[in-house]
Amino acid sequence: MQKWIGLLVLTLWLSIAHGQSKIYQGDSEFFSDCVYTVHNGKVYKGDSNFSLDVVFRYDMEKFYQGNSTFSTDLIFTIYDNEIYRGNSRFSSDQVYTIQNNKVYKGNSTFSFDCLFTYHNGKIYKGDSTFSFDLLYTIVDNGDLTMELLACLLGPY
Repeated sequence: MQKWIGLLVLTLWLSIAHGQSKIYQGDSEFFSDCVYTVHNGKVYKGDSNFSLDVVFRYDMEKFYQGNSTFSTDLIFTIYDNEIYRGNSRFSSDQVYTIQNNKVYKGNSTFSFDCLFTYHNGKIYKGDSTFSFDLLYTIVDNGDLTMELLACLLGPY
């Protein structure tokens, strides 16, 4: 009987963990260093997948605060490789531009406006891939896009 209960618990755990992407602080993949867990259009605080720990919700075009999809909770609108504040598409409200696995401030693509670079599962500060500029380690199981990473990790 205990064997069956153990098998059931393991099966449930694997079904929950499957498909989740995780963002870790620095060069770690320790559960205590997990900043976000991303799964099924929701971003959870830390190494969690409980509904009370949802900090953001997203789809292909919108990024919301909390578990909401109300327009009042809309933080960003994503359009192609550009991210805008709120529900805007005005150039003055453009927060980020994404190009070649790099996130830039506003509508710039100059290297001095580069906020971070994604390379080999790692996020580096600015236009760098040096180990001392490492900010985050990404374990991606298919949920993450550069647009989502920009919304999560870029400074507001």
